[in-house]
Amino acid sequence: MMKKVPQTIATPVALSMLLSCVAGAAHAATITVAPGQSVQAAVNAAKAGDVVLLQKGTHNQKVLIEGKSGAAGSFITLRGEAGAIIDGKSVVTTDREGLVTIRDSKYIRVENLTVAGLATNDPERMPVGILVEGSGSNIQIVGNEIHDIRHTATCAESDDCQMGAHGLAVYGTSAAGITDVRIERNKVHDNVLQASEALVLNGNVNRFEVLFNDVYDNNNIGYDFIGYEGECDGCGENDRVRNGIVRGNRAANNSTTTNPWYSFKGSAAGFYVDGGRYIVFERNIATRNDLGFEFASEHPGKATEDILMTNNFVYLNRDGGLALGGYDADRGAARRIRVNNNSFYRNKGFASEITLQYKVIDSSFNNNAIYGASTIADSYIASPGGSSGNTWGRNLWWAPSTSSSRGIPGTTLFQDPRYVAPDTGNLRLQATSPAIGQGTLGAAVTGWSSPLWTTYYPSGSIPANGNRDYDGQQRVEGGSIDLGADEYGTTAGTAP
Repeated sequence: MMKKVPQTIATPVALSMLLSCVAGAAHAATITVAPGQSVQAAVNAAKAGDVVLLQKGTHNQKVLIEGKSGAAGSFITLRGEAGAIIDGKSVVTTDREGLVTIRDSKYIRVENLTVAGLATNDPERMPVGILVEGSGSNIQIVGNEIHDIRHTATCAESDDCQMGAHGLAVYGTSAAGITDVRIERNKVHDNVLQASEALVLNGNVNRFEVLFNDVYDNNNIGYDFIGYEGECDGCGENDRVRNGIVRGNRAANNSTTTNPWYSFKGSAAGFYVDGGRYIVFERNIATRNDLGFEFASEHPGKATEDILMTNNFVYLNRDGGLALGGYDADRGAARRIRVNNNSFYRNKGFASEITLQYKVIDSSFNNNAIYGASTIADSYIASPGGSSGNTWGRNLWWAPSTSSSRGIPGTTLFQDPRYVAPDTGNLRLQATSPAIGQGTLGAAVTGWSSPLWTTYYPSGSIPANGNRDYDGQQRVEGGSIDLGADEYGTTAGTAP
């Protein structure tokens, strides 16, 4: 069997491509692009297995990868050397467009680029750092840094204007949809987003992995997983993001308090699901956002459904730790949200550590450790609007003042969890913590039928408490499980 023969070819592409002369050799060239040369010409020439390599320096241009197809094991790759920047200064985009746009393509990988500096104040335009849209499959966005993507118009929501920007966005806009997306180890920060989000998946997107990214210092929502916005016209229930794992990410200091579209009022979640379904959130950090996590639906008659939130650290968010359900009676619902083994610390503003808004249905809360900002009673808020079928197992609750614990549901343990150093984000348990060994294992989540789940969980059932704790250690040690996201001990995890 012939091996691939790597080559190096320089652009511009009056390409006399020096392909291997070995009969039947697979195409595998490296097409090198220096600053000032055409990235687009190199991308247009690339075939399955090729790498378009951007050399160190500033590439002041936009790039469209459209109708391109690599193959399994032979992706078409757009890669940057250390210090390679795609810069949007003076670049003009139209409608919703990225500095890097991937449209209707398969087996594409974008890695190790800095993408920055695209801005507009035109309400008819939506600048994006890296945009995936249309249809496609096996798209990987890995190890990039995206910053200073800006919409600078200053109108407000009350002015009935719509404008926005994204750092990284995936929009499934066709019936075929976008499948098998991996977004890993990217930094998305210091973007001016107005009505939009820093990292978003929206529309007909099925099977995705969002792993070990860092989204911070943006003026709206950090991570968003959306359905029912009409991005995929005529797709019905497929016009929603579904079947995804969100693991090991950080959302920090994403806030609308500097955002004119929201009249400078804080409402941005670090992690937000608005209409998505079948998503696992595990081993993430949400800190210093307006809200840590929110599972809601902005659309009447629709719902965010089938979410597992487990083994996350949620601390020092300005206005709340976790909010569920529609934010008013005219919005949609949150159904079958499982909240297990998370650690909360001092999240309090207009909301609380855990806030049930309108229409929270058939959801469950077990094994969490919750340290409130004021009193124990103030750590939980429940709206009277249309919620039903929710269950509370055993959870630990504590606060600086224990004067009131009125209204706390479920089987309660009112004791200090003894986090190691919570004000600096270390919510691991001390050896004397009363949370050790006090949890119960929940029944596995079954009935999620996507192939993604058998990849991560070969049995096809998803552990309700996770296989590993926040640190990746074994979730159950010594025959018992602890409350909160940290399993006290040192046993390394073995399951995915």
